[in-house]
Amino acid sequence: MLAFKILILLLLINGAPPVIAFLFPGIARHPVDCGLKFFDGYPVLGKHKTITGFLAGTLAGSIFGFMLGFPLMIGLLAGFLGMAGDSFTSFIKRRLNIASGSDIFPLDQFLEGLFPLLILHRFYSLSWNQTLVLLFLFIIMAWIGSKLFMKILSSNKIKPAATKHGKNKSNKSKPDCIVRSNARFREWRACHTALSPLARMLNFENVVCYRWLMKGVFKCSGLYNQGKINAVQVRLKSVNLSFPNLPESFDKYRILFISDLHIDGLEGLSERLIEIVSGIKADVCLLGGDYRMEMYGPFDNVNCKICELIKHINTPDGVFGVLGNHDCLETAPDLEDAGICILINDSITLKRGKDELSLIGVDDPHYYKCHNLEKAFEEVSDKAFTVLVAHSPEIIKDTNGRKIDLCLCGHTHGGQICLPHIGPVFTHCKLPRRFVSGLWEHESITGYTSNGAGASGIPVRFNCPPEVVLITLGK
Repeated sequence: MLAFKILILLLLINGAPPVIAFLFPGIARHPVDCGLKFFDGYPVLGKHKTITGFLAGTLAGSIFGFMLGFPLMIGLLAGFLGMAGDSFTSFIKRRLNIASGSDIFPLDQFLEGLFPLLILHRFYSLSWNQTLVLLFLFIIMAWIGSKLFMKILSSNKIKPAATKHGKNKSNKSKPDCIVRSNARFREWRACHTALSPLARMLNFENVVCYRWLMKGVFKCSGLYNQGKINAVQVRLKSVNLSFPNLPESFDKYRILFISDLHIDGLEGLSERLIEIVSGIKADVCLLGGDYRMEMYGPFDNVNCKICELIKHINTPDGVFGVLGNHDCLETAPDLEDAGICILINDSITLKRGKDELSLIGVDDPHYYKCHNLEKAFEEVSDKAFTVLVAHSPEIIKDTNGRKIDLCLCGHTHGGQICLPHIGPVFTHCKLPRRFVSGLWEHESITGYTSNGAGASGIPVRFNCPPEVVLITLGK
C-alpha cells in the first residue's frame, strides 16, 4: 500500500506543471533560468522550465502527499526534489544541444523519479528492489501520461488550414487557435469510447421514439426505401441576397454553403455531393458542421469521404468550416489536413483593396454550447462586412445586437421529416419555426438555415429535400 501511494504521489507531482500551464497559460511563462545562457552558449534550462511549473510540482507534492497520508514536509521535499530532477534533466539536455520541450524517453522521467525516491527510500526504509521497481513503473507511467496529455493538447490545437493550392488564400496570417473548454473534454471522451447506454439514450437523436420506433414505423408502412431515395436527391439551391453596406469589391461575391453532410450516413451521398460541387464556381466555401452520422467512434472512413469531396470544391478564397454537435474536437486536425480551415470561436478577414469581408465561425451552440461570440469577434473590424457561421440558428439567442450582416446555419435539417401543410415533426432547436429552414430576419441580421445535405437519426427525408446552397451577395 505504501509503494502504491508513493507511485501515485510521484505521478501527481509529474503531472502538476503541464496541467497548470494548460489551465492558466497566462501565468506560466517565466522561465526558471530567466533566459540566461550557460558558458557553452546554450540556455541553462530552457523556456519550458518555468517558475510556475516548478512551484506547481513542489506544492503538488505537499498537498497531495498530505492527502495520501505523508507528513507535510516529506511531500513538500518530494515535490521539490522531483522538480529539481526535472530541471537537472533539462540542464543535461541543453548541454547535449537538445531543443527545449523535446521528449527524450527515459531521460525525461529518470531523474524526476530518482531524486524523490532516494529520500523516500531512506525515510521509509524501502528495499533497493522496491525502489527500482517504483522507479521503473514511474518512468513508464509518466511517459504514457505525457503522451496522452499531448494527444489531448493536439486535439485542442487547431492549425491554420492550407487550401488545395498549398496555402491559405486569405490575407490574414492566422495564429494557432487553442480551444480551452471543459465541455469539449466530454466530446473528446465521446470520440474515443461510446458513452454509457443511458447517456446515449438521453441524446434526442438516439432516443428510442426517434431513431428506433420511427424507423420501424417507416419500414412497416413501406415508406422507408422511398425516404432513403429522397435523402440522397440533393439539390443545388441558389439564393441572391442584397446588402446596402456590402463593399463594392465584394459585389456578386459567391458563397457555397454546405451544412450537415453526415457524409457516411447514406450510400451514394458523397458521390452526389461531388457531382454537384464539381460544377460550381464560387469564391469561398463554408461548411456548417456535422460531418458524420454518429457522435462518437472512428473517423477514418468519414475523413476519406470529406477529403475526396474537398478535392472537387473550387473556391479560390478557401474552404472554412465550423464544428457541430456530431463533431469531436479531435477530428478537427484531420479536417484541417483535408483543406478545411476550422473556425472555432475565431475569424478570418478577406481583403480586396481597402474592402473587408470577415468570416466568423463559432463552436456548437446547440449541444456542447461552447460558442463564444466575444472571442470570435475580437479581431473583426467595425467596417468589415460580417458573415457568421454557426452550426445551429440558436446562436441568435446570444448575438445581443452585435453587428452581423449574414448568419449561415444548419443543424435543423429543415425538419427532415415534414408533414404536408403542417411542417416539421421535429425541429431540433428551441426556436420559433420560422428559423428552421430558409431565409429569416432577426433584429438587423439576415439569416439562412440550410436543410442540410445529409440526414441523421433515421436516414430518410420527406417533404424536405436536402440541399447545397449557393449564395450570391449583391448591393
